[in-house]
Amino acid sequence: MIWRRGNYDKNTVEMILQQIKFGRYFEGSSKWYAGVTANVVQSLTAHGFTREEIYGRSRDFHCWDIPKENALQCKNAVVLQYNMLSDENSDFLSEKYPNLFIYFFAAAQNRTIHIDVSSFTPVKSLPDEPIFVTEKLRSGEVKREIYDGSLTADGFEKMLEHFRSVFLNGTLNTLVIQHRNTEEMWFNFGEGCCRISYDAHTSQEGGYASWRNGSKARKPVKFFEGEYPAYMVCTDVEQYMTALSYFLEKGRKPGKRQNVQWAWAKEDKLPKNK
Repeated sequence: MIWRRGNYDKNTVEMILQQIKFGRYFEGSSKWYAGVTANVVQSLTAHGFTREEIYGRSRDFHCWDIPKENALQCKNAVVLQYNMLSDENSDFLSEKYPNLFIYFFAAAQNRTIHIDVSSFTPVKSLPDEPIFVTEKLRSGEVKREIYDGSLTADGFEKMLEHFRSVFLNGTLNTLVIQHRNTEEMWFNFGEGCCRISYDAHTSQEGGYASWRNGSKARKPVKFFEGEYPAYMVCTDVEQYMTALSYFLEKGRKPGKRQNVQWAWAKEDKLPKNK
């Protein structure tokens, strides 16, 4: 997992050691590796991590940005305290930017310890949180795409065109979008309709928001997987696109200004195919 600075002016050696201690990250039988780099994506890729692991929330690695004058001191302290593996020739150091990145990963069989950093290029900051898009096709196949901060305006429009065709053509059972701030919107599909739900992951009771069309009709509407009451069903592709495109752009659910209504629901009513 990539730990971002948040409200800290900078990550100090003491702060990182404290977070490691309280998080109990290195307990257990696994041997861990410690490295320092000026480009964490290139380093972790060379060590054998996939793009999804790097941009996601994998617990197989931990990374912090850290002022370069503290980076090697921090690495050496953690290596000594937790008896870690390390290879100074695999560290990628640079004087170009004020921060480096310290990282640790479990040294499993699918990880490369010694890497060639000669072609690496330094980066100024950690990568942006990505947008994860998971599609469950009616065939049972599951596709997952990761869109990072480099998504262009043209790429955004192509994504929206694809999502419109998904509604009109009935190719998916479920679409789940996890935004950069981890908030989620998901869609369950039927023939020319969908159910829209939103989860900010802030409810201690497992609640989430469910889209409402203004009707009180409870007659069940058959979906590709399961049934939902009529008042939950969106049959207008433009309303569907309004909710979806607003969430993709803003990272939060639309509201009254977008003429979208929501009602509170509980975790035990989540669709099974979400």
